[in-house]
Amino acid sequence: MTQHSTGSSITFDRATKTYPGAATPALDALDLEVAAGELVCLVGPSGGGKTTALQLVNRLVDLTSGDIRIGDRSITDQSAIELRRTIGYAIQQSGLFPHYTVADNIATVPAILGWDKKRIRTRTAELLELVGLSPVETWLPRYPAQLSGGQQQRVGIARALAADPPVMLMDEPFGALDPITRVAVQDEFLAIHRAVGKTTLFVTHDIDEAIKMADRIAILKPGGKLAQFGAPAEVLSNPADDFVAEFLGAERGLKRLALTTVGEIVTAGTTSPEGAGADASITTAGWPDVEATMTLREALSVVSAARAEGAIVHAGGSRLGEVSLHDLIAPPAAGEDREGVRA
Repeated sequence: MTQHSTGSSITFDRATKTYPGAATPALDALDLEVAAGELVCLVGPSGGGKTTALQLVNRLVDLTSGDIRIGDRSITDQSAIELRRTIGYAIQQSGLFPHYTVADNIATVPAILGWDKKRIRTRTAELLELVGLSPVETWLPRYPAQLSGGQQQRVGIARALAADPPVMLMDEPFGALDPITRVAVQDEFLAIHRAVGKTTLFVTHDIDEAIKMADRIAILKPGGKLAQFGAPAEVLSNPADDFVAEFLGAERGLKRLALTTVGEIVTAGTTSPEGAGADASITTAGWPDVEATMTLREALSVVSAARAEGAIVHAGGSRLGEVSLHDLIAPPAAGEDREGVRA
């Protein structure tokens, strides 16, 4: 595969947008920096300015005041058309051209940029492999109507990456997918993000999706004001105010369990059955099996359904250890003793 460019930072510098006839801004003096290679999710209720913030970056709407920079360059230093050719853009329901084949859809921006046909063919094949559509030859001639929703979204992601842009904008890209397909495409995109290192600004209305996907989460409140910006664990543990706490919901403690895998707490708390962190009298009869890659939230669901007091943890076909219901519900912080965790 060809060498990919690294991402560029995105900086909002008191970025403000007031639409004509509106009494208040849709986005109000937003100060926010997305570091190079970072994936930041914008979340919030309707009227918070999430999509406006995204569309300001590629100038689908223009700033009223303030500035936005990609790297060290203001978005106003070049024409809107030139700017958009350097930014990947993926939207809900993929936005594929229905009269173009998969190959032609992916090649849209490279063709506009004047890439030669061989380079376009090579890049298209690379991207189809990257998004899990192989063998490549079977997908190139298909039209969007011949694809499932998940396949269309994968092609949409490939098209957004086609010209190797340093920045990706994603506007609820998985919102129209069924729950099972959505989880699969989320996982695939996270793998792609880790592989190619694109700076990504991702709008979603789904706080669970943001917690899963984001390095950091920006929560916007009505009137386009930034309520809180931080890592998922930080936001869930320490909401900035009542608005953020209400937005996160009463289940924010459960949502936090989605940030840690079972394998992490078993490995971190490994002791012998005779060790200080274990209780040798614990019986594991009737405990369900869980994979080490499962989140604590997923494992807690399995244990609850089995009406058990813990689970037996496996990794790569081997038994890793056991974890108690106590540590699934209240995982200790790093360095703390773990009750009922054995390996």
